[in-house]
Amino acid sequence: MGRFLALVLLVVVAGCATPIAGPPVATPSWPANWTLQGRIGIQTDEQSMSGNIRWRHHAETDEVLMTSPLGQGVARIVRDADGVLLEMPNRPPLRAPDAESLTRDALGYELPVAGLVWWVQGRPAPGRAAEVRHATAGQLSRLRQDGWVIDYLQYTADARPRKLVVAREGLEIRLVADSWTAE
Repeated sequence: MGRFLALVLLVVVAGCATPIAGPPVATPSWPANWTLQGRIGIQTDEQSMSGNIRWRHHAETDEVLMTSPLGQGVARIVRDADGVLLEMPNRPPLRAPDAESLTRDALGYELPVAGLVWWVQGRPAPGRAAEVRHATAGQLSRLRQDGWVIDYLQYTADARPRKLVVAREGLEIRLVADSWTAE
C-alpha cells in the first residue's frame, strides 16, 4: 500500500512542475493562482484508492494535501524554489530537485506527467505536441499528450473542468473538482 500511495502522490506532484511558456491557448482567462478542492480516485492494475485533494497553485509554489475520505492527512506535497518535498505520516520526508527525480527515487522510475497542472485547467501543456478534440461548446472533450489521454466529462458554469479522467496503460486518475478559488 505504501508504494501505491507514493505512486498516487507522485503522479500529482509531477504535475506541479513549473509551467513552460508557449503560445496562448484559446481558453477563458483565469487567475494564475488558484486552489482546487475536490476528490480523487486512482486505479492501477493491482489497487485502487480514493480520497480528497486540496491543491494550491502559484507560479513559484504548489502545495497539495491529500486526505482519506474521512479527512485524515495522507500526504503533503510542496514544490518551491528548493525542489519538491513529500511528507507522509510515519515516514521520513523525501526531497528532490524536481518531480521527475522524486518519482524516480520513490518508485524506481519517472512519471512524465508535468502537464497535469495545465490539464486540470482544461489546457494542453504548452510547448509540447498535443492532439485535442473539442465538444460542441468549444471546450476540450479529449486531450492526448505525453502518452496520456485526458477525458473531460463535465465543466463548471465558468468553464473550468469539474470532472476529468487522466489515463494511460495501467493507471487511471479520476478527479472531481468540487470548487475552484482564485487566489
